[in-house]
Amino acid sequence: MGAQDSTRLGRSPLMKARVGAKDPARETGFVERTTLFVVATRKDEALALLDGFAPEARDRARVFARQLADLDSPTRQARLALEFGVRDGVRERVKQLIAEASPALRSALVASLPAQLRPAGTVLFEPASPVLSALAARLVREATRQ
Repeated sequence: MGAQDSTRLGRSPLMKARVGAKDPARETGFVERTTLFVVATRKDEALALLDGFAPEARDRARVFARQLADLDSPTRQARLALEFGVRDGVRERVKQLIAEASPALRSALVASLPAQLRPAGTVLFEPASPVLSALAARLVREATRQ
């Protein structure tokens, strides 16, 4: 029975040697999800609020909070949507925004959307002008807020 146990997935010493340590930015355990929520809702007070964790978890939370703080806002929002789902009505507002936009703005809007909100089968074409891209990014931010 001992030989059988050693070949189970995840218990083999060979498997453990091949699998590297997980990237803290990609883990989604309790500490990371809580940190993501705290940073998103109480950015200025996040580190103080994370002090309530046990020492090992607190250290992980602080590292993760710093990584999140280094992300730009759209990337951080996409990470929140990936972990917790999008807000109610976002898909409908984005769909309406895209339907009412001119073809050039529509292309810039789709390029500005997080992957989970892009329409299925969307192909991105030539990049929009910086002004059009900035407008599209602003419209997407407004459509995804509540």
